[in-house]
Amino acid sequence: MLTLKTKNRELVDLYNGLQSVKDLPGVKFGLVVSKNIRILQQELNDLEEASKPTEEFSALSAKANGLEKEDLEKLEAENSKLIEERKVQLAELDKLLEEEAEIQLHNVQEDVLPESITAAQITSIDTILS
Repeated sequence: MLTLKTKNRELVDLYNGLQSVKDLPGVKFGLVVSKNIRILQQELNDLEEASKPTEEFSALSAKANGLEKEDLEKLEAENSKLIEERKVQLAELDKLLEEEAEIQLHNVQEDVLPESITAAQITSIDTILS
């Protein structure tokens, strides 16, 4: 096991990196990736909840898709409070992403890396390689 002290933002990046390699072959590799994904999902659950837009904002966003510029500006003006609330929510999320976190993860041994893994994929999970 590896104790990782980092920011929440980097945990999100690592989670995304693990998602990008989860379909690669290899039993041992797959087990470690799967275990780490589960651990990170639990750790990041609160951040995911904090990032969800309200139903009202989601509906507004759907309405805004495909509008011409002047119609979009009118819609934004009519819903400025809702848009401002979303901006505040995202600013709070950004603060949460910058908070420090400590987590126990499983190391990925270099000798279990699949032959088909790319350099970009290795870079996305390099914090847990040993």
